[in-house]
Amino acid sequence: MHIPDGFLNNNLAGGLLAGALGMIGYCLNKILKTITVAVGIIAGNVSEVNLGSQSFGFSENTSKYFQRLTLVALWVFAFQMFNIPVKSATSAHLIGGVFTAILAGPFAGFIIMSFVLIIQSLFFSDGGVLALGANILNMAFIGSFLSYYVYKAFSNKSRHFGVFAACFFSVMAASLACLIELGLSGSIVFSIAFKNMMSLHFGVSCLETLITLALLKVFRSVNGESNE
Repeated sequence: MHIPDGFLNNNLAGGLLAGALGMIGYCLNKILKTITVAVGIIAGNVSEVNLGSQSFGFSENTSKYFQRLTLVALWVFAFQMFNIPVKSATSAHLIGGVFTAILAGPFAGFIIMSFVLIIQSLFFSDGGVLALGANILNMAFIGSFLSYYVYKAFSNKSRHFGVFAACFFSVMAASLACLIELGLSGSIVFSIAFKNMMSLHFGVSCLETLITLALLKVFRSVNGESNE
């Protein structure tokens, strides 16, 4: 799903990159506000921090939270390590966006996913530098940030169903966005690539659901949280 350089129209790539940078700035601002509140907590002025879905008192819980962010980022690298080439398109792989957003919250989740994509592009040649905006839109914004709210919408009655719905949306919507971008750029024949890309990613979404549920259970067990 990582789009290399040369596959996108320059105007489209530039516009998506500008949008991605704006979203990164917005999410960083939300996180920095939380850190500012945390400083107040240290001074004894505030009792709680809220970062997306994560509410916690500063001190030991906060330390554990930032340790969790580091572990989540490492797992996302592992999620996306194996790629399956897709005929007429790019490639198929796990995303890890739902796992990231549930554990870190939507804002920190977006930043983690974006950071991983930037590192992959700059140091591992996995995704183009000029195509970073598209890849961040597809995998960080759609695959993680928006998917978190799909999870929240469907997890009230069943956490497992919420994870399934979010993973399905994450993988399939991100794949569709990738196809649209490539199609608008004239890099693929949309009708041909659609069948290949979406059919393979349907299987990926099922695998992503199973792995996400397993990892969430492990993380919550380690932290003594309920898996219900």
